Amino acid sequence: MSDFITLDDDSDLAHLIDLIDMLAGPEVTSLWGEGEHSVGSKFAYRIKTILSGQGRVQDVDYLAVYVLKYLGKGNTYISEDLITKSLRGVGGLPAAGHAWVEDATRTAWILATRYSLPQWRGYRGTPGQNWLSAP
Repeated sequence: MSDFITLDDDSDLAHLIDLIDMLAGPEVTSLWGEGEHSVGSKFAYRIKTILSGQGRVQDVDYLAVYVLKYLGKGNTYISEDLITKSLRGVGGLPAAGHAWVEDATRTAWILATRYSLPQWRGYRGTPGQNWLSAP
């Protein structure tokens, strides 16, 4: 088994990349920001790594967390209105922007829990282990 995760390996990852591709490209600084510490540069680093076939668990995890943090429902960085305006081919339809945010958030959460849950679980290596000794 390869240490690398490709779009062929994970259909949820492929779907998330497709969703991100529906947004205006990285050259649109009004969406992604400017400079080496911009939201766009964070996304670009992980997406380029994944698309080059060199993506590892941490790259997928970071990409998913970036979506949750910067594009997900209720984030304070890139508003749903700005996402709606930046969706290609949708013509600013508010329902499409809302649906995009919901879908991207749900898909990113699936990926984050798939690749991070063992780490988040910490010392409790067995799912549900805490409940076995509960009163």
